[in-house]
Amino acid sequence: MKIISKNIKNIYLKLFFSGPKLLSTITFIPFLYIFGWILAFPTLLIGLDKESLSLLGTIFTFLIFVISLPKWFYIRWNIKNTWTLLGINTVDKNRKLILYFLRGLIMSSILIFLILITIIGTKSGYWIGEIYPDIFFNGILLMIGVGLAEELIFRGWLLEELKKQFGLKNAIIAQASVFSIVHIGFDLPFWQILSILTGLFLLGILLALIRLKDRSCLWGCIGLHGGLVGLWFLTNNGLLEISEDAPNWLIGPGNLNTNPLGGIFGISLLIIFCFFYLKDFKKTISIFK
Repeated sequence: MKIISKNIKNIYLKLFFSGPKLLSTITFIPFLYIFGWILAFPTLLIGLDKESLSLLGTIFTFLIFVISLPKWFYIRWNIKNTWTLLGINTVDKNRKLILYFLRGLIMSSILIFLILITIIGTKSGYWIGEIYPDIFFNGILLMIGVGLAEELIFRGWLLEELKKQFGLKNAIIAQASVFSIVHIGFDLPFWQILSILTGLFLLGILLALIRLKDRSCLWGCIGLHGGLVGLWFLTNNGLLEISEDAPNWLIGPGNLNTNPLGGIFGISLLIIFCFFYLKDFKKTISIFK
C-alpha cells in the first residue's frame, strides 16, 4: 500500500509540478476535481444524496487545491511567499485588507442596485423585500464561499501562472476567457451564449483590473465577485419578483438561472467600470509585474 501511495505521489509531482507548464496548468484543476469526487464518493454508502455529493466533491477539490498551492509555486517557480503573491495577505501592514473587501462589496451593491431600479422602473418586476433567515444565511455563504474560491482560482492562481508563462497583458485576457467559458451552459441559442460570454469576459477583465489597482491584493475582487453572487441570489429569493416577460437585455439570457451581467444593460455597466479602471492601467501595471 505504501508503494502504491508513493507511486501516485511521484506521478502527481512529475505531471503537475515538473511537466510541461502549459499542459499541467490546463489539466491541474480537472485532475483535482476528479480526485475530489473520488474522495467524496464513499459518502454515498451512508445515504448522501447526489446533490450533497456534488457539493462535497467540490469542497474536497478546493481544499486539495489550497493545500497544493504552496508546493506548486515553490517547485515550478521557486516562490515561497505563495499567499502574499496571490494577494490573500500582504507584507504592507498599512493596507487594510478589509477595506479592499468592503470597497468591492460596495461596487457590487452599486451594480445590483442599478439593475434593480431599472427592472422596477421598466415594470419588469416589483419589490417584495422579504428575506427569511435561512435565505439570508445562504446568501452570505455564497458571497464568501464563491467569492473566495473563484477569485483564488482565477485572479489568483491562474492569473499568476499565465503571467509567468505569457506576460501580464496576455494573462489578463486569457484568464477572463477561461473564466467566461467555464461558467456557461451550451443549451441556449448562439446569440444568448455570446451575450453571456461577453458579460462574464468583461467581469473577468474588471476583476483583474481591480487586483492591479489594489496592488495585487485579492480581497477587493472577492468582495465584488462574492457580492454580485450573493446579492443576486437574495434578489431572486425574496427581494424582487421578476416578471416572466422581463426582457433579456435587462435580466440577461437564460431559462431558470438568468445572469443580469449577460444582458446588454449589464454589459454596458461593466464596460463603464472597466474604462474607469483602465484610466490608471499604465500606472498600476508596473506595480504588478
